[in-house]
Amino acid sequence: MKKQVVIGIVVVVAVILGFVAIKGRKGTTGPGTTPEITKVSVRMKWFFAGTMTGWFAGKEEGIFKQHGIDLTINPGGPDNNSVKLVAAGTDLFGVAGADEVLLGRAKGIPVVAIGVLFKESPICFIAKEAKGVRTPADWAGKTVEVSYGSNAEVEYRALVAKFNVQNIKEVPYTFNLIPFIEDKVDVSVAYRMDQVVTLQRKGIALSIITAKEHGINPYGDVVITTEKTLQERPELVRQFMSAVVESQRWAIQHTSVAVEHLVSQTGSTLKADNEGAVWQATVPFLVADGGAEAIGVMSTGRWNETATILVDYAKLDPTTDVKKAFVNIIAAK
Repeated sequence: MKKQVVIGIVVVVAVILGFVAIKGRKGTTGPGTTPEITKVSVRMKWFFAGTMTGWFAGKEEGIFKQHGIDLTINPGGPDNNSVKLVAAGTDLFGVAGADEVLLGRAKGIPVVAIGVLFKESPICFIAKEAKGVRTPADWAGKTVEVSYGSNAEVEYRALVAKFNVQNIKEVPYTFNLIPFIEDKVDVSVAYRMDQVVTLQRKGIALSIITAKEHGINPYGDVVITTEKTLQERPELVRQFMSAVVESQRWAIQHTSVAVEHLVSQTGSTLKADNEGAVWQATVPFLVADGGAEAIGVMSTGRWNETATILVDYAKLDPTTDVKKAFVNIIAAK
């Protein structure tokens, strides 16, 4: 009888210890363990589009869950500024222009970049081929759409100054392709992997001018959070950024399925064929400067270059501490 009691006690103790051991692994991210799941939202810079395919692929394929993240992806846009919403705590993470980070910090907004998405600026200036616009000098006498207050305006001002262009009729950018298509404007601003793709798929021949070809090449979109989140929840930030990078890599390797995830999750009017072309045009911006192994990894030199452009053309305070504006959470493979 005593022997049976002892055996029973041993079994109970073993079960309890086993439960404690399993519970003790929760929240870790080592091999063979399941991380604790944390609900997180990220604010995109713009409305949902093919450029964001990697995010939706990572969510649908469970990549974020594998890194302990239950992700909600929120759209951005003119009325949903990611820097302001992240700073206010509405979203824990966001996507913003590198210029927005530096200009925001100069105004006391404590956001910090934790990884880069577009290592080259995706912005370009377009005209219909028949209009004969080949360089910024040809903007003289033309009606040009300007995206006031954005990084596109910074690059536009830089090119106007570099080529000393006069007599431009500026009109506000309306976030709509119709004025350009109907020839109500001569020159418009676009993303090389977005509006350019859409227009070319409509059979419209374009003349495309980029700031990069004229020696002006700031960073594009970066992933952001707040200084407070980075300081108080560094492991969550690392998990999140690791999932972001893995998701982009997965989407690059599985384009068709990744785009299907984007279209099915957004519940919008996005078309798989167009957004697939947009995503394929996005990939070169993700893998610039190091290939897929270096997705997300930032360079001090490129941040300094971006800051110099902003000091010269966007009135960035030259005393802004660039080193505090970004932290490389992950390293290249």
